[in-house]
Amino acid sequence: MKSKSPTSNSVHEYIDDQRFRGHSNVGGCCLDGLMPGTLELPTHTALQFELASIAAFEGMLRQLHADQYRRIQRARELAAEVDGVTASSTTRERDMATRSFVAELATTLGQHEASAARLVTEAERLTGPRSATLGALGAGELSLTQLRSVLELTQAVPAEVADAVERVALDAAAAAEAAGGASTNAEVRRRMRQVRERMHPEPLADRRARAASERRVCVEPAPDGMAWLSMFLEAERAIAIDHRLDVLAAREASGDSRTAAQRAADLAADLLLGGALPDDERTRSGLAALTGAVQPRINVTVPVLTLLGLDDEPADLEEYGPIDADTARRLAGHAPSMRRILVHPETGVALSYGREHYRAPSDLDGFVRVRDGRCRFPGCSRRADRADLDHTTAWEHGGQTADANLAALCRRHHRLKHESGWRVAHEPGGVMRWSSPAGHVLRTWPERPFVPVRAGEGADPPGTSGSADPLPPPPPPAFGDRFDDEWRSVLEDAAEPAPF
Repeated sequence: MKSKSPTSNSVHEYIDDQRFRGHSNVGGCCLDGLMPGTLELPTHTALQFELASIAAFEGMLRQLHADQYRRIQRARELAAEVDGVTASSTTRERDMATRSFVAELATTLGQHEASAARLVTEAERLTGPRSATLGALGAGELSLTQLRSVLELTQAVPAEVADAVERVALDAAAAAEAAGGASTNAEVRRRMRQVRERMHPEPLADRRARAASERRVCVEPAPDGMAWLSMFLEAERAIAIDHRLDVLAAREASGDSRTAAQRAADLAADLLLGGALPDDERTRSGLAALTGAVQPRINVTVPVLTLLGLDDEPADLEEYGPIDADTARRLAGHAPSMRRILVHPETGVALSYGREHYRAPSDLDGFVRVRDGRCRFPGCSRRADRADLDHTTAWEHGGQTADANLAALCRRHHRLKHESGWRVAHEPGGVMRWSSPAGHVLRTWPERPFVPVRAGEGADPPGTSGSADPLPPPPPPAFGDRFDDEWRSVLEDAAEPAPF
């Protein structure tokens, strides 16, 4: 394809001169056929063209998102037919069909069930009472973030309030388009909140009291040995805390090279851990060493050579992941007690109780939970110590209480396994093979694939190979052996799903 001479003065001259086939208008931007990747244009003109291209692609993405929502709703209706849901079905049967479809969608997209559940809920509302918002998204008038603001602020309010709030966003988008501009999400949210608060029939004080019951502290792992600690609490308390930290961090301290942000973070940690500040003479004498200020009960899996200082292999901190050897040794040094798990015939750890016991005894229970680490359903990351121990082959069908027949499943996926079309089987090495109602096959790997050590064998020195069974191959990214090749390109990493 020839490009316009650099002497061209405008994008319009370039387009008029080239006349591509297949004129299209997407998201308010006109394109004639496929756009070339590189243009020989004056810098300013080329910049205009690229910005127009970016806007056109944004319009295409909005149209695709709108079409995806419609197809998600259609797929949900088809899944309900497959599951035999009819007008006479019970609430429980409808709920289980929805859960099964959410799991099907999550594993199809390689997403968490929380993300898939949100898509399903959004699709239902956008093809129902909020269909005008979906139409605006498809026409390129609303962005995806604005659409989700509409969904958020029209939830749990009377229909007339929801319609008025939605109308604010649609009118703002139409006015911006007529003026040749764009309405930002912040502007639209501010207007919608004003209308919502003015028209809401329930007093704000009552709604705030109910929302305050959901206050909590959250930890989100971050790279490089760091983590985000956040709190969801009343707005005035959050602002007061932030202000107090700013005031404390602004105090002059000779020789302190930390930034104000670093001082504020350190002060918050000192106050939460010890209840006092280490540089405050009035309380300093009563403040224990940082590691002794609290004694949290956490699980740290430490390689024995690392614990002895003979190796620096990373340890594993439950709910976070790899931590450095020095931190692991420091945590182990302050631990009030330890629990060891050794897979060896001479340790007395029983890995099977046959048909003698239905409930796994404590040593077997602990082994399975530490081995699995998380719920073993594809994509679920709920902690194993908060999950059920499930007999893969049911006890009433002859299943044994053994490590090869037990797995950690959170209550939601435990029920899904027993009450829907999902099926699972154990494979060697602790691998679990799941089959979805649509026929997709997925595998999950244990978090810690313990390798049995036979009698008479010991640990080999570092750098040598012994006679013990080799470690199974590490699990592949995401969920492992996926469906068909056409699905592999849509996989993403997993994270903590929320309850339904």
